[in-house]
Amino acid sequence: NPAMGVVDEHCRVHGTDNLYIAGSSVFPTAGNHAPTLTLIALAFRLSDHLEAQLQPTLSVPSLSLAGDQAKSEQETRSA
Repeated sequence: NPAMGVVDEHCRVHGTDNLYIAGSSVFPTAGNHAPTLTLIALAFRLSDHLEAQLQPTLSVPSLSLAGDQAKSEQETRSA
């Protein structure tokens, strides 16, 4: 809700597609204790979200598939 804060639940600035904020500035109110652990949790949560957003566009070969293929070729040669 833009009336309640600058960012949405994924720390993305309202009205933008690609601007995220990970810091205590996204807290709607000031706390009275050190927010370090909360900030770390917020950063992990944001990184998980960004990873999920980028996942369909990433193209990284799987090492396990390469290993399985090499094993298959080795079994074919020995048979």
